[in-house]
Amino acid sequence: MESRVETKITSGRGILWLIHFAAVLVLASCFTYGTTIYDSLPETIPTHWGAGGRPDAWEAKSFGTAFFPLLTGAGTSALLALVAAVVPAMVPPEKNPSDWELYRREGMIRGTVVALGGTSVLIAALIGALTVAGWRSPGHVPGGPALVMIPLILGFLVLSYTAAARWARRTAERHGVRPTIEEEEEEKRWVGGILYNDPNDPHILVPKRSGTGTGLTVNVGNRRGRTAVVVFLVVFVVLPAVFGVFLAL
Repeated sequence: MESRVETKITSGRGILWLIHFAAVLVLASCFTYGTTIYDSLPETIPTHWGAGGRPDAWEAKSFGTAFFPLLTGAGTSALLALVAAVVPAMVPPEKNPSDWELYRREGMIRGTVVALGGTSVLIAALIGALTVAGWRSPGHVPGGPALVMIPLILGFLVLSYTAAARWARRTAERHGVRPTIEEEEEEKRWVGGILYNDPNDPHILVPKRSGTGTGLTVNVGNRRGRTAVVVFLVVFVVLPAVFGVFLAL
């Protein structure tokens, strides 16, 4: 049974789900547009485009071939919404948590809901844009938007969790809840609640913070950890973004 503090903390979480609904609207609008031009589509339509944006696979026109990408996007959005919905059960609170810990955990939950919702919107926008482009100009579909998607998603994830951590602190302080000395010291060792920052710890990978799920995260407090982050950003963010802009020119 939730305590009075837990009930107060979780109040207002529902509005964050509007971002997941936005993904549905994006896909629904593309689907509606598709129904208006379906009859005008050629009897054989491209179903796959190569690296240069040129079609390399075709199939007979049908509801499935024309709308399959949008249905895939809808399935992806539903999966992300399901994951966001079960996050509270996946990260149960510690035994006898302090009020500060409850606020911090709620911040991580809200950050995950928004992060996954934003990811859903970005994926829906990408799939919708490429699908409509395939309908309108089947001879060439630009690949640039797909390449810049990873940097956009990663950036949104960082912003979501950073904003959620700040929300937790502001809300807790507004209700007179402050971390203990030990909890404050722990806060200083985490960046946005997801990246570890301890120069005295030689490990590159460390267990995720309690209440944020299972697995490992990077320790950016030492040089090897920072190097790993830089390499990751260059390979998966900078280079795809530059290549995507190049293709769009």
